[in-house]
Amino acid sequence: MQVAIHAGHTGIVVQDLDRVARFYRDVIGLSEARRISREGTPLDALLGLTNVRLEVVFLGTPDRPAAIELLHYVRHPSAPVQRQPNTHGPNHVHFIVHDLDPILDRLDKAGIESIGGPVAWFDTWTRVIYTRDPEENIVELTEIPEGQPIPYAPEAG
Repeated sequence: MQVAIHAGHTGIVVQDLDRVARFYRDVIGLSEARRISREGTPLDALLGLTNVRLEVVFLGTPDRPAAIELLHYVRHPSAPVQRQPNTHGPNHVHFIVHDLDPILDRLDKAGIESIGGPVAWFDTWTRVIYTRDPEENIVELTEIPEGQPIPYAPEAG
C-alpha cells in the first residue's frame, strides 16, 4: 500500500525575524502567510527544552503557502553559523523561478552577493545561483523557463 506523503515546510532558526522575513518576502519574492507566537508545555515537550517561547513567520509560494517557517527563539536563542556549501547536514533552501533576472536585480540592490553564479547548469537551459540570506543561510535559486520540464526530475514510469 502506498502512503500519501507531501513535502511540508523547511524551518530556519533566525535571530532577527523581521530582517530575514523581509529578505524572503522582498528579495526572493515569497508571500507572508502568517505570524504566530508559541509557548507552553506541548512546545517544551516537542523540543526537549523548558520554558520555550517562539515567534514564527510562515512564508511561501502560491502552490505551497507555508514552504518556509522562520523561527525566532525568544528564550533559548543561539548564534548564527555560516554554513559552507559542503557542510554536513541540512544545507540550503531551494526555489525554482521562471525568471531569475528580477531576483538578481533585487539581490544587487540589497547589496547581497552570490556565493556562486549565476551559472548555466550543464547541458540544460537552466541557470542556477547560490546566495545567502541575512543570517548566512544558503539559498539556491534555479531558473526554469515557464513550460520547460525540470531537467533533473526523475522520469515518470
